[in-house]
Amino acid sequence: MQITYGTGAELKGRENRLYKKSPNKMTWRMIMRKPNTVSHIIGFTVLLLFFFIAAPFFRPVTAKAEDSEKTVRVGWYESSFNATDSSGRRSGYAYEYQMKIAGYSGWKYSYVNGNWSDLMEMLIEGKIDLMSDVSYTEERAKHMLFPELPMGTEEYCVFITTDNQEISPEDYSSLNGKRVGVNKGSIQAGMFLRWAEAHQVRAELTELSCTEAESLKMLEEGRLDAYVTPNAFADPERLVPVWKVGSSDYFFVVNKDQPDLLDELNAAQSRIQDENPYYNQLMFEKHVRRFGPNAFLSSAEVDYLASHGAIRVGYQDNYLAFCSAIRRQESLRES
Repeated sequence: MQITYGTGAELKGRENRLYKKSPNKMTWRMIMRKPNTVSHIIGFTVLLLFFFIAAPFFRPVTAKAEDSEKTVRVGWYESSFNATDSSGRRSGYAYEYQMKIAGYSGWKYSYVNGNWSDLMEMLIEGKIDLMSDVSYTEERAKHMLFPELPMGTEEYCVFITTDNQEISPEDYSSLNGKRVGVNKGSIQAGMFLRWAEAHQVRAELTELSCTEAESLKMLEEGRLDAYVTPNAFADPERLVPVWKVGSSDYFFVVNKDQPDLLDELNAAQSRIQDENPYYNQLMFEKHVRRFGPNAFLSSAEVDYLASHGAIRVGYQDNYLAFCSAIRRQESLRES
């Protein structure tokens, strides 16, 4: 460092200098800084290298998802899992879950329409990549890849139409000789056969390869007497659950030749469950739960209501927030 002294006039016009007023005389002390071009170049180069090395670690998650974006072919079967309205807008349990997964995996989806049984065959043949609502069996695990976590749990019931007077929930034998429909290749077919054997029911089981809507139409037209399906697929305005035959976890499943897709699915579902351990239950309540524990009345309950008439309910008035009454104003004040 070099220090020189001089008056303000002498120092005028000089560049790259720092001036400091002397406390004892009207002079200026100038501190010279000798530029070092090589040091500047080295420093700039190091800073630039640091930026390029560190940049990937500071990129947002969305950028990573965009870079790894891939198109996944998904089986689409109309139900509470996959619903399409009159305007072509999609919704449902599986659809909403898939959108959540896409937020972590960066997937884009191409939907392939069909019925559940046919789409399962397409998954095995590699014509689609992903299928929803598939229960685990050892036989299925030979032909498709199951993730570590389920997408939910469902119950399987025997359903009848609301006007059916022949099949009674109080009498298993009322199902004897009746035609019972079930999806071809579904897990509920085996569950129903085991349940029927346990209760000595001799029914005619018919495996169906059609959509849920077509199966319900067969039931309403009398071509079937009962239909075994998950409670998620049943329409409470048209069907009544009579007996529960079983339950199981169900999963998204992946084509067996795409283990990389399974890894990404596992990672996404793990993140979802870590953030909200009750996510599956929330999805069930939103899209699936339709029937309470008693969706129908027994014959004894029907007889009681017929003989009793109106049900009288007592309550304590002015007992908010539990109960109170809003009384009408008997007369209006004249204006």
